[in-house]
Amino acid sequence: MLCGLRREAKNCSIGEVQKERDAEPDEVPYSKGSRDSSGTDHSLSSRRRSVAEDYRGVTTVDLMKREGSNLGLTISGGSDKDGKPRVSNLRPGGLAARSDQLNVGDYIKSVNGINLSKLRHDEIISLLKNIGERVVLEVEYELPPFAQSTPSGVIAKTIEVCLYKEGNSFGFVMRGGFHEDWHRSRPLVVTYVRPGGPADREGTLNAGDRVLSVDGMPLNREKHADALTTLMQCSQEALFLIEYDVSLMESVHQASGPLLVEIAKCPTASLGVSLTTAVYRNKQVIVIDKIKQASVVERCGALHVGDLILSIDGTSTEHCSLMEATQLLAQTSDIVKLEILPANQSRLPMRPQDAGVEHSTTRSEGFVNL
Repeated sequence: MLCGLRREAKNCSIGEVQKERDAEPDEVPYSKGSRDSSGTDHSLSSRRRSVAEDYRGVTTVDLMKREGSNLGLTISGGSDKDGKPRVSNLRPGGLAARSDQLNVGDYIKSVNGINLSKLRHDEIISLLKNIGERVVLEVEYELPPFAQSTPSGVIAKTIEVCLYKEGNSFGFVMRGGFHEDWHRSRPLVVTYVRPGGPADREGTLNAGDRVLSVDGMPLNREKHADALTTLMQCSQEALFLIEYDVSLMESVHQASGPLLVEIAKCPTASLGVSLTTAVYRNKQVIVIDKIKQASVVERCGALHVGDLILSIDGTSTEHCSLMEATQLLAQTSDIVKLEILPANQSRLPMRPQDAGVEHSTTRSEGFVNL
């Protein structure tokens, strides 16, 4: 099975080791990109032109730049080009990227009140180059997908996340919000987490997460522009209530033996697990002691507290110490392959509140976070 995760494409597949058969991927609840059945990438411009009016949102982006500097964005399109003016690139570290209000693919409808629909590409570029210090963009964007109920095989959870502001932003782009036309109303969905920004450094938020409130103020009835204003008016430290999805892996509960779990993640991302040791069938084993909320591992849904780690990237943990197992896991990159024996099969006694595992003859070496 496949479950969608954070900031870049992060997923988890599982299969029974004895069968050595890959599972079919499920569709992720929210995806920034798409491919057709032949595996060919859709042209962003043609895909966005096909988006019905009911599935578009409009917002205002207000930027202040220093004299002589530029916005750090590339615009394509125009009356003489293919399609309406849109953002085709955001320069990393540039003003537009750091504002966390724009996504690649957004349409630019107007600049400082000047409608761009009839302007040629060169006229649009000249306008942006010669604009004053204040730049007000009217932006049209594709609304996030909407489901009235949680998809089958997924449960929604919430977590409080404390973020520190840089400039006027917390390091993520969100889209959606309340609209008088219910067809256009959406939760406020995180569509992008800027690499190196506050949210990225904190490590919890993923694209597809929903922003429910900030500092106790509910945002579910706020329009997009009003929600942005609320965030900008927050103090340097703000507490967000975030809703995220966790996959339910039925095959884990139904398995009759060891499982092979593959987890794809960013090379620098933390898995969010703590390991410890226990005694199983008179042998020391490596066991998952804790799983961090909203981490890569929890979102994936294939691993649970009490699971025995039998191998890491093909290397058996049978004779590994806790530190050696930790080092093996730390050496993995974007794909982590784990052979596990699920906790419901090992039947090791559990500590209260699923905090970990213990046994009357456990020889514990502490635990290590990964």
